[in-house]
Amino acid sequence: MPRKLPTPDTPPDFFDYLNIFPERLPAPPSPRVPLKVTDDWSGQVPIGQAEIQITEAYLEKVLAELFGPLP
Repeated sequence: MPRKLPTPDTPPDFFDYLNIFPERLPAPPSPRVPLKVTDDWSGQVPIGQAEIQITEAYLEKVLAELFGPLP
């Protein structure tokens, strides 16, 4: 809906501050050729020892906040 320009005799609209985003652009046209998505990951994703240690360190802090320190 296009906005109307205020005339000099209209009071200011103080509730217009929420309309700060411009109108959305139309979506681009869909491609004429369908896109083919393939999954080339293996059944198991390799995880290194460093990644396990980082995850354990993070989860230790989160679980300590939830349940208290470990006995």
